[in-house]
Amino acid sequence: MFLRKLFFELSIFVVIASILWFFSNIDVATSFLYGASVSFLSNSYSAYMLLFYKAKSIKQETRRFYIAEFGKWSISVTLFALIFLNIDVSNPVIFFGAFIFANLTTIFLHKLKT
Repeated sequence: MFLRKLFFELSIFVVIASILWFFSNIDVATSFLYGASVSFLSNSYSAYMLLFYKAKSIKQETRRFYIAEFGKWSISVTLFALIFLNIDVSNPVIFFGAFIFANLTTIFLHKLKT
């Protein structure tokens, strides 16, 4: 179930990037993919830490939540820094818009009951 939602979410991002590439240019599509990938990777790590490790007490569950959130934000900050230092992001507005869109997509897709 978890992997199916992640695959569906990833396919949404690839389809949107393909549409952007078709109607615009490759720079817009890559900026979108960079922004979506930062969100996707950090949220995937957080979900993995929260869903696949079973805690025996509330205290351990709380600790696992803080570890997952700290890891999520650490991955986001690291990927932002690596992307802006090593890759020329031609459209930073699209990059940050894709990051926000990917976060909202994750929230809405994981709220759905299937």
